[in-house]
Amino acid sequence: MSTNFGATLRRRVTLPVAFGLVGDKRFALLNDVLARDAWSPAQVRKHQAERLSHLFRICRDHNPYWSARFDAFGVNPNGSDPFAELAKLPILTKDEMRENWKQMRSTHLSASDMVHETSSGSTGMQINFFQSNYYRQLHAAMEYRSRAWMGVQPGEPYLSIQAHGAHMTRKTKLLRNARKWMENGFILDAFHIDPTVVRAQLEAARRINPVHVHGYTTSCVTVAEIARDAGLTDWPSVRAVSTTSEQQTEEHRKILGETFGANVYDRYGSREVLSISMQCAQGKHHIYEDVNIIEFAPLSEVGDNLSAIIATPLDNEAMPLFRYRSGDEAAAIDGACTCGRTLRLMTGCRGRICNNFITPDGRIINGTYFLYYFYYQEGFKSYQFHQTTEDHIDLYVVPDGTLSQERHDYLKQCCQKIRDDSDGQFEVKLHLVDEIPKRKGGKHLYTISDVLRHL
Repeated sequence: MSTNFGATLRRRVTLPVAFGLVGDKRFALLNDVLARDAWSPAQVRKHQAERLSHLFRICRDHNPYWSARFDAFGVNPNGSDPFAELAKLPILTKDEMRENWKQMRSTHLSASDMVHETSSGSTGMQINFFQSNYYRQLHAAMEYRSRAWMGVQPGEPYLSIQAHGAHMTRKTKLLRNARKWMENGFILDAFHIDPTVVRAQLEAARRINPVHVHGYTTSCVTVAEIARDAGLTDWPSVRAVSTTSEQQTEEHRKILGETFGANVYDRYGSREVLSISMQCAQGKHHIYEDVNIIEFAPLSEVGDNLSAIIATPLDNEAMPLFRYRSGDEAAAIDGACTCGRTLRLMTGCRGRICNNFITPDGRIINGTYFLYYFYYQEGFKSYQFHQTTEDHIDLYVVPDGTLSQERHDYLKQCCQKIRDDSDGQFEVKLHLVDEIPKRKGGKHLYTISDVLRHL
């Protein structure tokens, strides 16, 4: 079977059928979101108004938290100008979400129609929230839409550098392996990068002729540097490299582009608001306005000519977020892009900065690995992992009130699990503190390495 024929078969038959059998509508939604690329600004605005009005009515009838907020701030769910009604609401902060997330869940969807999720915690501590199955499937289609901007189609072989193995249940591993097989992908573990092992894996990955390399920013750069040092810079099949989850710098782009010989793209979203912007082939960041209303608030604490990103996702009925401040910053850009898309433009996002850690034997651990220990956890306000030497990590935790014995035992188990995952090469010391200092500009770093900084 030729590569092109195999990819076409996966795109048109294998993947749609497989996802359809489990009730996942991502492929049914894909053509819809691709068609939106040709929308005019007026069509986008009309769609936003319709979706926003729909969300207002859902909240009026099925969300006591937002219904009460509407009354408090004079929001008319049936108002003729939904954008004016939205502007009446104050900015929704992370602290408000942490305090009220259980009450912010809509009542018209069953537990099976939604998923309980948590944010990354890169600004201090995770936030719990709910997302409808429809919202998650829509944004799976949005991921394919982003790949289409890069000239990549579903079913084409890829090299993925992301979380793989650590913190995963047996079921999750089986599902991921099934998807990897169906999509003809090759996955490298971003959490534990052993240069010797990675060199052999890259040789194997080249044999599937990947057209797309994607993953966490610093992990992709680390793998690219290993490939470059090993002389593995011949990747004729690769058409695009894309990164997400961490801030992408010009140096990152240079390393990735030179190693894989392809255009490098930046995709921005968060766990709470799944798809916010995508970089086109002209290097411009377009806002996905058909699924969000994005505002830029010039708050004094942001500085550097950037503004706080304020997002209102339009399709998550399980837990609507109106005017949510994610903690990331960017700025709007005037003018049109030569790529032909009319979606508004923004600068690249200043968001999570991830420090990689290194073990005494030279393995590199992406900082994202550590945040998984606090997913779905309560009882903590903030945390930080700080590698001071090759074999020592300090874990600082700010309890949310009095720390129970159960929560204290959990933290000790985390420290032991990190030791076990590193084959005993890390000594992890727990510190319970009242406050964790922020870096200049007010950002919180959840990982700091004095040994191997972010690249």
